[in-house]
Amino acid sequence: MPETLIPVLVVFIVIGLPVLSMTLIKLAKIIKGESSSCDSSNSKGASSRDEAEIVQDINQLVSRLEKRIDSLETIVLDKANR
Repeated sequence: MPETLIPVLVVFIVIGLPVLSMTLIKLAKIIKGESSSCDSSNSKGASSRDEAEIVQDINQLVSRLEKRIDSLETIVLDKANR
C-alpha cells in the first residue's frame, strides 16, 4: 500500500466512520419517528422539533469533522515537508 494512502485511511477510520454511523442512526430515527407520528397532530409537532434537533446535531458533527480534517491535513503536510 502506498504511504500516501495511510493518512487517508486514518482520517476515514478515525473520523469518517463515526460521523457516517451517527448520520445513519439519526436518519433512521427520523424515518422511525415519521412513521409513528402520523396518528396525531401533537406528535407531528414533537416530531418536527426532534427532526430540527437532529439536523442541528448533524450540522455540528459535520463542522467538527471539517475542523478535524483541516488539522489532520496540516499534520500530514508538515510531516511531508520535513
